[in-house]
Parts: sequence; C-alpha cells; structure tokens
Amino acid sequence: MKSLLFLLCMLVATPLVAAAAAPAVEVADSDRAAMDVAASLKEYLTLSDDQVEKLKPVVAKRVEGMDAALAKVEGADEPDVMGFVSDYGKVRKEFETGVQQQLTPDQLKLWSKFTTQLESDAAAAAGKGQLAKLKEPLSLTDEQVTKLAPAFATATAKKIDVLQKLGDGGKIGLRDKLKAKKAMGALNDELEKSMTAVVSPDQLSRYKAIQEEKKKARKG
Repeated sequence: MKSLLFLLCMLVATPLVAAAAAPAVEVADSDRAAMDVAASLKEYLTLSDDQVEKLKPVVAKRVEGMDAALAKVEGADEPDVMGFVSDYGKVRKEFETGVQQQLTPDQLKLWSKFTTQLESDAAAAAGKGQLAKLKEPLSLTDEQVTKLAPAFATATAKKIDVLQKLGDGGKIGLRDKLKAKKAMGALNDELEKSMTAVVSPDQLSRYKAIQEEKKKARKG
C-alpha cells in the first residue's frame, strides 16, 4: 500500500502535470495515474471525491511549510533552532487539524495509526519538491531525478531530526547554534557526495552554485 501523504502529493501534482502535457498520450497517462491514486486513497480511508478535493490544498501547504521552515535555518551563521521547532510544529498541527476536519470518526481511527509514517513521507515529498525545482536548472533527466530522490528525502529527514533534538531542551545557546550549523553542513556534504554517483561534474557544480546563491539571498 502506498503511503497516504505520497499519494496525496501525487494527487496535488497530477492536475499540473496534465495541464503541462501536450501530447494526447501524456494526458491519458496522467488521467490514469490520477484514477489510480484516487482509488488507492479511497481504499485506505474510504475517502469520498469531495474529501480528496478538500485535502489537496492541506497536503500542498504541509510540504510548502516544511520547505519554508528548513529554508530559514539552511546556511544561517547561527541557525534559529527554536524558531524552526516552533514553525514546524505549527505546520504539523495545521496539517493534522486540516486532515482531521475532513475525516469521519471511523476514518480518524485509521488516521491515528498512520501518523508516525507521515514524517518520513513528508520528508520524501519535500525532497521530491526540491528536485522538481532543480530539474530544469541542472538539466536533470527523469532517471536522475528518480535516483536522487532517496538521498534528498534522507537529507531532509535528518536535518529535521537534528533540529528537533537540539530543540528538545527548550533553550538554545550559541554552542547549540554552532552545533546545528555544523550538522547541517555535514548533511549537505553527505548529500553532495551521494549526488556524485548520479550527476555529472558540471551538474554538481551548478548545484553548488545554486546553493551558494541561496545562502547569499538568505543573508540579505
């Protein structure tokens, strides 16, 4: 069974894919994919068509919120760990509330058993979102995107884990901020190392340049 968040994210993206696809065959394939996703969602939580439509923006906002929260600490000289914990906590709470508002009591029972898996699913969705933004600038092929997806998902999950653990104490000092910066840097280095097996030297250079530009932009 595919994970619920992954399926929902596919459902959010499907209309965009269908709109961008010009050939008739592409549209037909997208339509079939949408039908398969909808069928899987309905099978897992017995969702109605109306529920699926109402959950689309909820899922999209969850993924965007995670990206935004991480973006605030990425590349910062003194990462605001508690700020991330607060922002990400709000994103999670808003997401869970938004989902729960659309479910029946019986569906809620199934949902409560599924929430633990959501964190890794959210990281995977965020990783795919990052790759989607990089595909054109790096001239990535579909095969490269598929191969890179696990590495980006792992990096995102580890970054969130590091920040949440540092924030568990409730108070963050300069040493903790430096520790967070060092950990984030190490994870980015680990990601780049894994990318070398998939992308060309030129693509990796372009990726590093994009990351540097992002750091400069965050610092103003």
